[in-house]
Amino acid sequence: MPVNSGAISAIPVEIFSSYIVEKLRKVNPHLACAVDESSNVLGGSVVHIPQAGTSPSVVKNRSSFPSTIVQRGDSYITYPLDVFTTDPTHVTWHEENENSYNKTDSILSDHVATLAEAAGDWMIYNWVKGLKLNAGSYVADVIPSTNIINTTGAATAVNTDDGQTGTRLAFTYKELQLAQAKMNKQNVPKEDRYAMIESYQYQQFIDSLSANQMAAFQAAADLANGVVGKFAGFSIMDRSNVLSFTTGGVLNVPGAALAATDNLGSLCWQKLSVAKALGDTKPFQQTDAPAYYGDIFSALVKFGGRCRRGDWKGVMVIRQA
Repeated sequence: MPVNSGAISAIPVEIFSSYIVEKLRKVNPHLACAVDESSNVLGGSVVHIPQAGTSPSVVKNRSSFPSTIVQRGDSYITYPLDVFTTDPTHVTWHEENENSYNKTDSILSDHVATLAEAAGDWMIYNWVKGLKLNAGSYVADVIPSTNIINTTGAATAVNTDDGQTGTRLAFTYKELQLAQAKMNKQNVPKEDRYAMIESYQYQQFIDSLSANQMAAFQAAADLANGVVGKFAGFSIMDRSNVLSFTTGGVLNVPGAALAATDNLGSLCWQKLSVAKALGDTKPFQQTDAPAYYGDIFSALVKFGGRCRRGDWKGVMVIRQA
C-alpha cells in the first residue's frame, strides 16, 4: 500500500545558535584604585607593610644641649594571601563536538571571570576587616567605629530583592561630606579619594542632590574607569553590592544571604590607604579523561589585601541606619 505522504508529520529540527549568552558579572574598577603590593609577597603567601614609628618632637628656641637622642620604633602589619579555587567543570566529548558554539572556551572564561568577581567582593571586605599578626598568630583587625558613618536621610522602604524588610534611613550627599571632613581631620591626602556605593544607596544619593550639585557631579564622570561622577572630593563608583552588616554591626562575608534586619554599607577610601596583592594563578586542565569521557577544567588564584595603615586612617564605611 503506498504511503500517504501528506499524513507524515514533519520532523522537528533543533537549531542552535553559535553564540552563547554569558553570565552577567559585577564590575571591579576599585581593584585599580589601591596600592599594588604583588611584588612584595613573601614566599608566595604573605605581605608585610612597614608602619612608621613616632615622629620626632619639635622644640622652639632650644637652649638645653645636648638634646635627647631617641630611636624611631617602626613596626609592621602583615596579611596573608588566600587561596581561591573553582569547582571543576566536566565537558563531555559529545558536548564539545556536537554544539555549534565553543563550550570549552566559554567554560574557561567562566572560571577566570568567577575568580575575578570573587576577588572584587573579597577585596572590599578585606579593606574593612582584615587580619594582623599578633604573637605569631593571625587575629581579626576590624575598622573602628569612629570610621563608620550612619546614613541620615528620610526613612525609606528597602529593596526586598536583597532580602531586607522594613525601612532604613536613606543615603544622602551629607554622608559623603562628613566622610570628606573626617579624612581631612586625619590628614589623609586629598587626591585619589574614592567611594564605592551600593546601587540602591547610589540612587538615594542622586535623589538628594540639587540641580546644581547634579550638574557638577555628572560633569566629572569618567565612565571608562568606572567613575560615574565626583562629589566632596570622592570619585564615585556604583556596584550592585558592596558591604552588609548585621544589626549588631558584624560585617557579613561576601556571598552571605542578607537577613531581614541586615544593613547595607558603602565604602570610601584613599588609594594609599588600601592594598591588594596577587600571588600565583594556575589553570588546571585534564583532557580526554577516561573515566569522564571528556575534559575537566578548574582554576586557582591567590590574592589578598587590607587597609595599609594600622590606625585605619583613609578608610570609611557609610552604613544604613
